[in-house]
Amino acid sequence: MKILVINASPRMESGNTQVILTPFIVGLKEAGVSVDLILLAKKKIQECIGCFSCYAKTPGRCVHDDAMVEIIDRVKAADMLVLATPLYIDGMPSVAKKFIDRMVTFLDPHFIFENNRVCHPLRFSFPAKMFLISVCGYPGLHNFDPLVLHFERICNNFHASFCGALLRPAIFSVLLTKKYPEKVRNVLDSVRSAGRQLATEDRVSRETLSSVALDICPSEELIQTANAYWDRELKMMEE
Repeated sequence: MKILVINASPRMESGNTQVILTPFIVGLKEAGVSVDLILLAKKKIQECIGCFSCYAKTPGRCVHDDAMVEIIDRVKAADMLVLATPLYIDGMPSVAKKFIDRMVTFLDPHFIFENNRVCHPLRFSFPAKMFLISVCGYPGLHNFDPLVLHFERICNNFHASFCGALLRPAIFSVLLTKKYPEKVRNVLDSVRSAGRQLATEDRVSRETLSSVALDICPSEELIQTANAYWDRELKMMEE
Protein backbone atom coordinates (compact mmCIF):
# COMPACT_ATOMS: atom_id res chain seq x y z
CA MET A 1 0.00 0.00 0.00
CA LYS A 2 1.15 3.54 -0.79
CA ILE A 3 0.17 6.34 1.59
CA LEU A 4 0.46 9.99 0.64
CA VAL A 5 0.97 12.17 3.72
CA ILE A 6 0.28 15.88 3.36
CA ASN A 7 1.85 18.11 6.01
CA ALA A 8 -0.31 21.22 5.70
CA SER A 9 1.33 23.20 8.49
CA PRO A 10 2.54 26.62 7.29
CA ARG A 11 5.55 26.06 9.59
CA MET A 12 6.28 22.67 8.00
CA GLU A 13 8.96 20.70 9.93
CA SER A 14 9.17 23.43 12.58
CA GLY A 15 5.47 23.27 13.40
CA ASN A 16 3.74 21.38 16.18
CA THR A 17 1.98 19.21 13.59
CA GLN A 18 5.34 17.61 12.79
CA VAL A 19 5.79 16.68 16.48
CA ILE A 20 2.93 14.22 16.02
CA LEU A 21 3.52 13.42 12.37
CA THR A 22 7.10 12.16 12.87
CA PRO A 23 6.28 9.17 15.14
CA PHE A 24 3.14 8.50 13.08
CA ILE A 25 5.20 8.10 9.91
CA VAL A 26 7.65 5.87 11.81
CA GLY A 27 4.70 3.62 12.65
CA LEU A 28 3.55 3.57 9.02
CA LYS A 29 7.00 2.54 7.82
CA GLU A 30 7.32 -0.11 10.53
CA ALA A 31 4.20 -1.69 9.04
CA GLY A 32 5.93 -1.88 5.67
CA VAL A 33 3.92 0.64 3.66
CA SER A 34 5.38 3.10 1.17
CA VAL A 35 5.12 6.68 2.47
CA ASP A 36 5.17 9.73 0.19
CA LEU A 37 5.43 12.98 2.20
CA ILE A 38 4.60 16.44 0.87
CA LEU A 39 5.40 19.63 2.78
CA LEU A 40 2.58 21.67 1.31
CA ALA A 41 3.88 25.10 2.32
CA LYS A 42 7.00 24.51 0.20
CA LYS A 43 4.86 24.24 -2.90
CA LYS A 44 3.66 27.20 -4.94
CA ILE A 45 -0.07 26.61 -5.20
CA GLN A 46 -2.42 29.24 -6.54
CA GLU A 47 -5.97 29.40 -5.30
CA CYS A 48 -8.94 28.12 -7.27
CA ILE A 49 -10.59 31.05 -9.06
CA GLY A 50 -13.85 29.24 -9.82
CA CYS A 51 -13.54 29.63 -13.60
CA PHE A 52 -14.80 26.07 -14.29
CA SER A 53 -12.22 25.62 -17.05
CA CYS A 54 -11.27 22.25 -15.54
CA TYR A 55 -14.91 21.19 -15.92
CA ALA A 56 -15.42 22.01 -19.61
CA LYS A 57 -12.79 24.02 -21.51
CA THR A 58 -9.83 21.86 -20.46
CA PRO A 59 -11.51 18.85 -18.77
CA GLY A 60 -9.55 17.68 -15.76
CA ARG A 61 -6.83 20.32 -16.14
CA CYS A 62 -6.59 23.56 -14.18
CA VAL A 63 -5.72 26.89 -15.77
CA HIS A 64 -2.93 27.27 -13.20
CA ASP A 65 0.30 25.56 -14.22
CA ASP A 66 1.89 25.24 -10.80
CA ALA A 67 2.95 22.65 -8.20
CA MET A 68 -0.51 21.09 -8.13
CA VAL A 69 0.22 19.39 -11.46
CA GLU A 70 2.89 17.25 -9.79
CA ILE A 71 0.91 16.88 -6.54
CA ILE A 72 -2.17 15.59 -8.35
CA ASP A 73 -0.06 12.89 -10.03
CA ARG A 74 1.13 11.82 -6.56
CA VAL A 75 -2.46 11.80 -5.28
CA LYS A 76 -3.50 9.57 -8.18
CA ALA A 77 -0.72 7.10 -7.31
CA ALA A 78 -1.74 6.77 -3.64
CA ASP A 79 -4.02 4.21 -2.02
CA MET A 80 -4.63 6.43 1.02
CA LEU A 81 -4.32 10.16 1.65
CA VAL A 82 -3.43 11.43 5.12
CA LEU A 83 -3.95 15.13 5.76
CA ALA A 84 -1.98 16.46 8.74
CA THR A 85 -2.95 19.99 9.68
CA PRO A 86 -2.96 22.34 12.64
CA LEU A 87 -6.31 23.73 13.73
CA TYR A 88 -6.71 27.35 12.58
CA ILE A 89 -9.84 29.19 13.76
CA ASP A 90 -11.88 25.96 14.00
CA GLY A 91 -10.69 24.79 10.58
CA MET A 92 -7.65 24.23 8.39
CA PRO A 93 -5.05 26.82 7.31
CA SER A 94 -5.36 28.44 3.91
CA VAL A 95 -2.56 26.37 2.37
CA ALA A 96 -4.55 23.20 3.12
CA LYS A 97 -7.80 24.65 1.79
CA LYS A 98 -6.10 25.73 -1.45
CA PHE A 99 -4.87 22.16 -1.90
CA ILE A 100 -8.35 20.72 -1.28
CA ASP A 101 -10.07 23.22 -3.57
CA ARG A 102 -7.64 22.59 -6.41
CA MET A 103 -8.42 18.87 -6.32
CA VAL A 104 -11.78 19.72 -7.91
CA THR A 105 -10.09 18.59 -11.14
CA PHE A 106 -10.72 15.02 -9.94
CA LEU A 107 -14.47 15.58 -10.30
CA ASP A 108 -16.70 15.36 -13.34
CA PRO A 109 -19.14 18.30 -13.51
CA HIS A 110 -22.24 16.14 -13.97
CA PHE A 111 -24.56 15.49 -11.04
CA ILE A 112 -25.33 12.00 -9.79
CA PHE A 113 -27.48 10.70 -6.95
CA GLU A 114 -25.49 8.46 -4.61
CA ASN A 115 -26.05 7.36 -1.00
CA ASN A 116 -29.07 9.66 -0.64
CA ARG A 117 -27.17 12.76 -1.77
CA VAL A 118 -26.41 14.63 -4.97
CA CYS A 119 -22.71 14.78 -5.83
CA HIS A 120 -20.17 14.77 -8.68
CA PRO A 121 -18.70 11.50 -10.00
CA LEU A 122 -14.95 11.03 -10.10
CA ARG A 123 -13.17 11.86 -13.33
CA PHE A 124 -9.85 10.27 -12.27
CA SER A 125 -8.85 7.60 -9.80
CA PHE A 126 -8.65 9.00 -6.27
CA PRO A 127 -7.28 7.36 -3.08
CA ALA A 128 -9.97 5.07 -1.72
CA LYS A 129 -9.23 6.03 1.89
CA MET A 130 -8.54 9.25 3.78
CA PHE A 131 -7.33 9.93 7.32
CA LEU A 132 -7.01 13.14 9.31
CA ILE A 133 -4.30 14.20 11.77
CA SER A 134 -4.67 17.49 13.61
CA VAL A 135 -3.23 19.34 16.60
CA CYS A 136 -4.33 22.44 18.46
CA GLY A 137 -3.22 24.53 21.42
CA TYR A 138 -6.50 24.42 23.32
CA PRO A 139 -7.25 21.51 25.67
CA GLY A 140 -10.27 19.35 24.80
CA LEU A 141 -11.20 17.22 21.80
CA HIS A 142 -14.37 19.25 21.21
CA ASN A 143 -12.22 21.94 19.56
CA PHE A 144 -11.75 19.66 16.54
CA ASP A 145 -15.47 19.03 15.89
CA PRO A 146 -15.86 21.53 13.00
CA LEU A 147 -12.66 20.36 11.29
CA VAL A 148 -13.54 16.66 11.58
CA LEU A 149 -17.01 17.27 10.16
CA HIS A 150 -15.49 19.26 7.29
CA PHE A 151 -12.99 16.50 6.58
CA GLU A 152 -15.72 13.85 6.57
CA ARG A 153 -17.61 15.91 3.98
CA ILE A 154 -14.43 16.23 1.91
CA CYS A 155 -14.12 12.44 1.96
CA ASN A 156 -17.71 12.18 0.74
CA ASN A 157 -17.04 14.60 -2.10
CA PHE A 158 -14.11 12.52 -3.33
CA HIS A 159 -15.89 9.19 -2.80
CA ALA A 160 -13.24 8.11 -0.26
CA SER A 161 -13.75 6.19 2.95
CA PHE A 162 -13.19 8.24 6.10
CA CYS A 163 -10.77 6.11 8.12
CA GLY A 164 -10.83 8.31 11.22
CA ALA A 165 -8.97 11.18 12.85
CA LEU A 166 -5.97 11.27 15.16
CA LEU A 167 -6.34 14.41 17.27
CA ARG A 168 -3.94 15.94 19.78
CA PRO A 169 -5.28 18.86 21.84
CA ALA A 170 -3.05 20.92 24.15
CA ILE A 171 -0.16 20.22 21.79
CA PHE A 172 2.21 22.49 23.73
CA SER A 173 2.08 20.08 26.67
CA VAL A 174 3.75 17.44 24.47
CA LEU A 175 6.82 19.68 24.54
CA LEU A 176 7.07 19.39 28.36
CA THR A 177 9.40 16.41 28.11
CA LYS A 178 11.52 17.36 31.11
CA LYS A 179 8.61 17.76 33.52
CA TYR A 180 6.40 14.93 32.26
CA PRO A 181 8.77 12.50 30.46
CA GLU A 182 6.67 9.37 30.94
CA LYS A 183 3.37 10.96 29.94
CA VAL A 184 4.90 12.53 26.83
CA ARG A 185 6.58 9.25 25.90
CA ASN A 186 3.29 7.37 26.27
CA VAL A 187 1.52 9.84 23.99
CA LEU A 188 4.18 9.63 21.29
CA ASP A 189 4.32 5.83 21.57
CA SER A 190 0.55 5.78 21.03
CA VAL A 191 0.97 7.97 17.94
CA ARG A 192 3.52 5.52 16.58
CA SER A 193 1.15 2.63 17.29
CA ALA A 194 -1.60 4.54 15.48
CA GLY A 195 0.56 4.65 12.35
CA ARG A 196 1.09 0.90 12.47
CA GLN A 197 -2.60 0.25 13.00
CA LEU A 198 -3.72 2.49 10.16
CA ALA A 199 -1.27 0.81 7.78
CA THR A 200 -2.36 -2.72 8.67
CA GLU A 201 -6.06 -2.30 9.55
CA ASP A 202 -7.17 0.87 7.69
CA ARG A 203 -8.28 2.26 11.04
CA VAL A 204 -6.97 3.18 14.48
CA SER A 205 -8.55 1.76 17.61
CA ARG A 206 -10.56 3.98 19.92
CA GLU A 207 -8.21 3.08 22.75
CA THR A 208 -5.15 4.27 20.82
CA LEU A 209 -6.82 7.51 19.75
CA SER A 210 -7.81 8.17 23.35
CA SER A 211 -4.23 7.53 24.50
CA VAL A 212 -2.94 10.06 21.95
CA ALA A 213 -5.29 12.72 23.37
CA LEU A 214 -4.64 12.08 27.09
CA ASP A 215 -3.98 15.09 29.30
CA ILE A 216 -0.30 15.58 30.08
CA CYS A 217 -0.78 18.46 32.50
CA PRO A 218 -3.79 20.20 34.06
CA SER A 219 -5.49 22.84 31.91
CA GLU A 220 -4.69 25.47 34.52
CA GLU A 221 -0.97 24.74 34.19
CA LEU A 222 -1.22 24.82 30.41
CA ILE A 223 -2.86 28.25 30.52
CA GLN A 224 -0.28 29.60 32.96
CA THR A 225 2.63 28.24 30.90
CA ALA A 226 1.25 29.61 27.62
CA ASN A 227 0.48 33.03 29.07
CA ALA A 228 3.92 33.26 30.69
CA TYR A 229 5.52 32.45 27.35
CA TRP A 230 3.59 35.17 25.52
CA ASP A 231 4.28 37.67 28.31
CA ARG A 232 8.00 37.06 27.77
CA GLU A 233 7.64 37.41 24.01
CA LEU A 234 5.72 40.68 24.34
CA LYS A 235 8.25 42.06 26.78
CA MET A 236 11.08 41.24 24.37
CA MET A 237 9.26 43.08 21.59
CA GLU A 238 8.89 46.14 23.82
CA GLU A 239 12.61 46.13 24.56
